[in-house]
Amino acid sequence: MREVEPTERGVLASLGVDILEAGMLAAAAWLTGSVALRSQVAAAVGDVAVQMFLLIGVLSSRRPLDDLHPLGYGRERFFWSFVAAVGIFIGGGGYALDQAIGAAMHPSPVGQFTVGYATLGATIVLDVIALEVALRPARREAERRGIRLRTLIRNSTDPAATTVLVGGGSAVVSGVVALLGLFLSQFTRSATPDTVASLLIGLLLLATSGFLLRTNRELLSGRGVPPTMLRAMRGIVAAQAGVADVADLFAVV
Repeated sequence: MREVEPTERGVLASLGVDILEAGMLAAAAWLTGSVALRSQVAAAVGDVAVQMFLLIGVLSSRRPLDDLHPLGYGRERFFWSFVAAVGIFIGGGGYALDQAIGAAMHPSPVGQFTVGYATLGATIVLDVIALEVALRPARREAERRGIRLRTLIRNSTDPAATTVLVGGGSAVVSGVVALLGLFLSQFTRSATPDTVASLLIGLLLLATSGFLLRTNRELLSGRGVPPTMLRAMRGIVAAQAGVADVADLFAVV
């Protein structure tokens, strides 16, 4: 049986969660009329497509070497992760901002708050679980290297893992924002907080996609490995028998 690597496991966990959430949020958005919930629906549907792209990239990168690709297909991950980042930008952030602008111009009442609270609470829990599944191998790797988790994510050469982690964290935060917007709308009896929540969700998703687009662009353009890794590589080469000096050494992802 083929072994499932940690990155693939994280992608599959996120995919399952996103499919479940999309259905739950769609029903809740229809019942409550909440703009923030509609934004969450778009984000969840977009995330389903994102995870599919990431899964394609992970599986494609495993293809064996051939004459046309003597170094393998590892860069397939970079391309499909870039496509996934574009999906977050358009499918999530763009739609959420469009909903917020539309609601500001033509406000509509929000109701069925209990349904909204229950749905958002459940999706936040699911997102936290999926994020924890993705974080476990990342924490172990950061501990093994003796670096902070944030540093590992920023310098990661695995774009699929980075997308799952950053996207998962963004999903948790956007869920909390939508929940607060719904609560404040009920408390103030105004749809404005719900509209503001949709706006904030859109901006958060745009920021998330911007970070991922920049990261994947650097990887696609042949970014060098981090200095700490290069120093470690230099030390390994210098320690080999017969090596007097390492005059120059470089490595790209």
